[in-house]
Amino acid sequence: MCGINGIMKFNQSSEIYDFSRIVNRMNCSIIHRGPDSDGFFYSENIGLGMRRLSIIDLDTGSQPIYNEERNKVIVFNGEIYNYKELYVKLVEKGHTFSTLSDTEVILHLYEEYSEGCLTHLDGMFAFAIYDLELKSLFIARDRVGEKPLYYFRNDDIILFASELKSILNSELVQREINLYAFSQYLQLTYIPSPLTIYDNIYKLEAGNYMTIKNSGELFINQYWDYDLTCDKISDYNESKELLRKNLFDSVEKRMRADVPLGAFLSGGIDSTIIVGIMSRLSKKPIETFTIGFNIKDYDERDRAKLVSKYHNTNHHEYLLEFEEILGLLDNIIAKFDEPFADSSALPTYIVSRYASKHVKVVLTGDAGDELFAGYSKYLINYYSHKYTKIPKFIRKFILERIINILPDKNSISRKIRKVISYAEYDSFTKRKELMCLGFKGNELSELLNEKVFLANELEFIRKFYDKQPKLSDLERALYTDFKVVLEGDMLKKVDSMSMLNSIETRVPMLSTGMLDTSTNIKVDYKLKGRNKKYILKDTFSDLIPKKLLRATKKGFGVPLDYWFRGPLKSEFKRLTNRQLIEKQGLFNHDYINKIYNEHCSMKKNRKGELWTIFVFQKWYEREFLR
Repeated sequence: MCGINGIMKFNQSSEIYDFSRIVNRMNCSIIHRGPDSDGFFYSENIGLGMRRLSIIDLDTGSQPIYNEERNKVIVFNGEIYNYKELYVKLVEKGHTFSTLSDTEVILHLYEEYSEGCLTHLDGMFAFAIYDLELKSLFIARDRVGEKPLYYFRNDDIILFASELKSILNSELVQREINLYAFSQYLQLTYIPSPLTIYDNIYKLEAGNYMTIKNSGELFINQYWDYDLTCDKISDYNESKELLRKNLFDSVEKRMRADVPLGAFLSGGIDSTIIVGIMSRLSKKPIETFTIGFNIKDYDERDRAKLVSKYHNTNHHEYLLEFEEILGLLDNIIAKFDEPFADSSALPTYIVSRYASKHVKVVLTGDAGDELFAGYSKYLINYYSHKYTKIPKFIRKFILERIINILPDKNSISRKIRKVISYAEYDSFTKRKELMCLGFKGNELSELLNEKVFLANELEFIRKFYDKQPKLSDLERALYTDFKVVLEGDMLKKVDSMSMLNSIETRVPMLSTGMLDTSTNIKVDYKLKGRNKKYILKDTFSDLIPKKLLRATKKGFGVPLDYWFRGPLKSEFKRLTNRQLIEKQGLFNHDYINKIYNEHCSMKKNRKGELWTIFVFQKWYEREFLR
């Protein structure tokens, strides 16, 4: 596991760059991704750097790594889980290895298959290979986007890095806000690929590679997509057998490590299954980690203990006082290089910090919801259909009037409001609105200064929703969430918070075998009536305590609604005072004040919107006001 970065100068450029100084500056910003060692490569028109967190081949896996002829060199961030199998095949083809690392496997694989090497890799990765003879650079990102890769390009150079801050630290890029990314953030609470919060800095999209020639020509191509149009397995039992086989295989490969290993255990279905498989495969008890809270609605310790006892794990539990998180807020928010308002990042950081005292690698249950329809939002059509069957007179003049005057105090009332609000929307609008965990599109014109307001800034979502038009609405929603939410939110959150604590997270649900399996399973097997993740729970029912099968999903939240009425009140007011808001020229102060008062009076729960503004203001203050 590493953080990588580099600069390449194009041959037509007359500018002179100090590669050593630039790459060293970029490298200094990624210490948490690689605290064990660093390495550099310089040539006449390129500089590469890396920091390493040693997980595999501790003695000889340092980078950069060269091929036999030393005419190609690689820097790599991630893990390749089938590297041992690929190693054997490459040796049979005549390749000679100087290390036992997965990094060198990628390099020889590239020698053998060029960009076709990507189809052979099962893992999470972002890597760069420089060809010293052709003076060309090849950069690639894994299928799903588990590992980040940012880049900046102008007429003279290209910069790339595992962290956005590395590119900024090069001192070669101006810090200007991208208004399209800003609007996407305000609605989604994160910024999906390919944009970043800064103009002219981009994320390489998942499943894509980039080729940069010495002339400055740059080509980006997609090598993989999540294809739900493929033929489905007709037999339910055959689907279960394939699912069980591939998830066991995926977990087994992701347990390969030369350092202590464990698992995050929330007590949810997905982490329970992963821990259950690990326990079946391991000769000793698995190290499991969970955090608990004193507020019952946010505490999953009982579920985690139940699972730990069921699978005989060596369980570690940390009771978190919310005052502790409040004391760490500034530090955690600062570690995201751009605004990121998924509040579950806070407990993710804490559990990563706690686990890092015991292990260096943890497996997680992430992506089960996106692959097997685990979110409540996938039931919107079910409830909308039920609601619209009620006579219109009763709906409009009785039910809707009642729900509109009720205080917005709990999740049930909020879900009912959503069903009522979205019931008559077209399928795409319904799905797009459900993705907006911050502000809704129709609120932006009131929230934003008219000079920065942009309409249709989420229209890019349609290209995903309409990409495979023959699919059902649910399948199109699953594809869209896979491409947008999983990459932009879920994987970024876990990668950033774990790397901040120098710990590696691995996601068995996202192996190539599991991705293929999930596309081959009928959507009716994933969501059966109101039963979410039906086939996943049925396939692994022997690994799930029966009590959990009936439990409702809690999530990994923090009590933002309470905080904004109490401990965060003064800080929120400071960050949104009229003088600052007017100086920024981005927001409408009166509207922010209005929604804050709505929240405090419990007229409407505005925690998501308030947190989105709070995080942005924290980021803005750090980047532009200090």
